[in-house]
Amino acid sequence: MNPCLVEALRNTQHSDSVGWISEAHPPLTAKVVDALRLSTLPLLFALVAGNALAADLPATLDWSGRISLTLPVAGVIEQVNVQAGQTVKKDELLAALNPTLFKAGIAETRADLDRFTQEEADASRDLDRVKELYARTVSSTTELDAAKLRHARAQAGLAAAQARVEKARRLLVESELRAPFAAIILARHGEPGLVITSPCQPAAVVSVARADEWLARAPIEAAQAANLRLGEEAGVQIAGQSIKGRIRAITAQPEGRALLDVALPRNPGTYAGQAASIHLP
Repeated sequence: MNPCLVEALRNTQHSDSVGWISEAHPPLTAKVVDALRLSTLPLLFALVAGNALAADLPATLDWSGRISLTLPVAGVIEQVNVQAGQTVKKDELLAALNPTLFKAGIAETRADLDRFTQEEADASRDLDRVKELYARTVSSTTELDAAKLRHARAQAGLAAAQARVEKARRLLVESELRAPFAAIILARHGEPGLVITSPCQPAAVVSVARADEWLARAPIEAAQAANLRLGEEAGVQIAGQSIKGRIRAITAQPEGRALLDVALPRNPGTYAGQAASIHLP
């Protein structure tokens, strides 16, 4: 049992220790003492539980949104435009592959698209002509069916050519690595000349984290984590400065433990690994 609770119960057993009773009043009977003790128990338990929850947890600042970025297409890196420690804006160009093959692919698919566009237009005109002859009973049903089939094939070829053009354009876009958010460059892994060979497991080019946010990370008991909610406000103390944050994640850990992440704005003078404390609501 909590020592504070034991001491409070012990004090209620002696009527002369109740500070608000003057010496002029007669001694309290045993029934009155028991009634006082029972009436204070809920308040004492609530106080103990509240103190257990509203605790200051030792924490450490860590990067928020830390990821390693790579290129999803194969090719040779032509440029890497950033260095470790640099801050970049969202969609800023970080690195790019040599675009020659990708631009050639676009030109090739556009040529196919032009050809299929002409074939579809020719098939459409031929179908209109056969329909007109069929209406005059000059053309047979077989000729009409053949014209319809040729037109359908031309339409399918045109649609496939359009899709190939879009795919080639997308490959060119994906040959450029851009910042997914306002970020700080943590490490530069790739250099010009590096060959990206496998789209399944490509090499990392740069590692980044959010430039405007920290995570205050602290281990807590699972029973304590059960009383917390994602998005709930929590205060963080850093070097004597109080900053408001919100609970971002509560990750289960072995042996009845959990890892608490509180997101907070990144202020000047703070750094990864800095000691902090989280004040739970």
